[in-house]
Amino acid sequence: MDVSTALMLMVEPIHSKGFSERFGKDIRNQEIEKFKDQNLEVIGILHELATKKSEIVDTTPSDDYESNLALKLIDQRLTELYSLTIKSPETTRQYVEEAIEPVIKSLDHLHEKVDILLPNKKRVKDVRDLRDPLDYNLYLQFMANAGNVFQRQHELKRAQLRVAYTILYYVGFRLNEIRNLTQKNIQKAITSSQFNIIQHKTNKAHIHVLSRKALEDLKKLNLEYEVIFEKYKYKFLFGKVEPIADKSLVRFINKDLAYTCEIGNIPYNIKSHSFRINVISSLLRVTSV
Repeated sequence: MDVSTALMLMVEPIHSKGFSERFGKDIRNQEIEKFKDQNLEVIGILHELATKKSEIVDTTPSDDYESNLALKLIDQRLTELYSLTIKSPETTRQYVEEAIEPVIKSLDHLHEKVDILLPNKKRVKDVRDLRDPLDYNLYLQFMANAGNVFQRQHELKRAQLRVAYTILYYVGFRLNEIRNLTQKNIQKAITSSQFNIIQHKTNKAHIHVLSRKALEDLKKLNLEYEVIFEKYKYKFLFGKVEPIADKSLVRFINKDLAYTCEIGNIPYNIKSHSFRINVISSLLRVTSV
């Protein structure tokens, strides 16, 4: 009965490739195959001995000396095989549990599907407040108060924010697109009247043409460029050796914007993306989507 049950548990699964090959070979299969081979060998021996025993019993008188000796030898070997299986109950239990585990997982998966089909209460989504565009009057306020929330390296942070606010207001970059700006990139943009950047979302090159007013305001920031790139030896607009992390940059700019909104009693939801929203809103007044 035990051997028969073990054989049933060793039936090959329907989905033989349940383990993804992308993660390499399933090392458990080696032990499982080894266990299968051993059990199949035992089953083969048992069948062979059982057949011989039945043949001897059917064809040979039971009082024959040689027959009795053969029966004793068969019984002895059966006893030895049985003792071998008894000595390793933990190993047997382990493989039986592994064989049953896919069945349990299948049942759990079935329960999950049933739960999906059953009507559930709708989850209340956390909807964020819409961000307001940052127009020219607000831009001047944020430029005037840039960096005032920071005490440490106030001069550097003020310079960085004033340059960033000017580029964001006139060009409408995403923050991830100004992280990699260097002094060379900014000076080249002023010379050619355009920024050439790789868009963060599409990963494609894009040209942003600068207006006359944008060029004038960018040229007025010479003192800020000197502080960032000459005095503090920054390689990037926001990074001495490498660009600042994107989330850190978002927190940095939003903190300064929030402070200006607080001290200036600005009743709008202004975030770092408000610059881009303003650019898009301005474009929609003169062109189609």
